[in-house]
Amino acid sequence: MDGAPEQREHRFLIVCTANICRSPMGEALLRHRLDAIGVDATVLSTGHLTPGVEVSKNSVTAMAERGLDISGRRSIVTSAKHVAGADLILTMGRIHMRKVLELDLAAWRRTFPLRVAVGRALLVGQRSRGETLPDWVARLHEGRTAMDLLEDDPAEEISDPFGMSLREYRATATLLDDLLAQFVSLAFPR
Repeated sequence: MDGAPEQREHRFLIVCTANICRSPMGEALLRHRLDAIGVDATVLSTGHLTPGVEVSKNSVTAMAERGLDISGRRSIVTSAKHVAGADLILTMGRIHMRKVLELDLAAWRRTFPLRVAVGRALLVGQRSRGETLPDWVARLHEGRTAMDLLEDDPAEEISDPFGMSLREYRATATLLDDLLAQFVSLAFPR
């Protein structure tokens, strides 16, 4: 991590319920942060409901206010191929994590609710010089148990602003951006 862009492309998947509010905003924010520091990455977001639905207007507005364009984006349903191709899968809560694992149980070691990923990253510390992203993600996973899959934990959830005011979408965008900023600074230290 000498400040030069990494040579290997990283693949991130962000998952929420419908892929029209939280995960498209998270996708745009994460891509923007990684691009800004020269990290070669593919960032995709998906959901578990209907494909081809337009992203919510308030999501588009909240991102446009940050200079990010997600207009024209349509929902994508999470598939086993999406899951298998990701180095790291960030979800908006445990329910989304369980849906991912229904598609590929082997993804457990690299699938985390976003708040959990940030919390664990703060505990294990930033990625070391020469440490691969998959190795660092494996450190984040250490100590997790099946109990982490069971009941939902409201403290881990990123609330869905669907159907709420633009103010709520802005608050969700701010929360996502803050969490992703912390995560990127730990995963890709400079």
